[in-house]
Amino acid sequence: AAVFYKKIKSPIETFSSFVDNSVITSFANAPEADLYGIEVETQKYFDLSGIGKSAFWQSRRAVVVANYTYTKSKLKVANNAPIAVFASASTNARDFFRDGAPLTGQSDHLVNLQLGIEDTEKLSQYTVLLTYASDRVTSRGASLQPDIKERPGFQLDFVAREGVKLFGQDIEIKVEARNLLGTQYQEFQQLGNNKVFYNRYKVGTSVSLGASINF
Repeated sequence: AAVFYKKIKSPIETFSSFVDNSVITSFANAPEADLYGIEVETQKYFDLSGIGKSAFWQSRRAVVVANYTYTKSKLKVANNAPIAVFASASTNARDFFRDGAPLTGQSDHLVNLQLGIEDTEKLSQYTVLLTYASDRVTSRGASLQPDIKERPGFQLDFVAREGVKLFGQDIEIKVEARNLLGTQYQEFQQLGNNKVFYNRYKVGTSVSLGASINF
């Protein structure tokens, strides 16, 4: 378990603005920010050699890894704090940033769960990975409107790694299947019960196969 605290000077923040009825994304340095939280991780192995007489299980073990991180972040924007924004006449930071708003790209809750079977004597791993991230800001709203947020949600992946010998060389074969739940991407702006989607589309499952040679 770990506790952390960071004071960040001039964090780079994404903000949106309207130009000819189009939303333009730009970057600027907010005056200051605080970030703090706690992280907890546990890892446990389970011997699988007693499952049966098959040679497959004799050197196998199950592995469980779980990680949870809670993070709280706050922009610190004092009255009349100066700021320099390209192509903007305003130099007041509060025209772009709200005091106490969370940092862009920062989820309050992150969860990672890894369940796998691996060989203790050679490279052979089969792993299921489940991740979750709570809503996070992608851009400050234009003219101090509500922030634009994304919803990462849950993602389920599968990764398999196997070491084989081919022509006297050690070769690693890797198969990855990503986003097995078909989690869609959502980016939105919300005020009360009113929600406007900027981007909303389904992200398909992807499968990739790769190989590398160890000389």
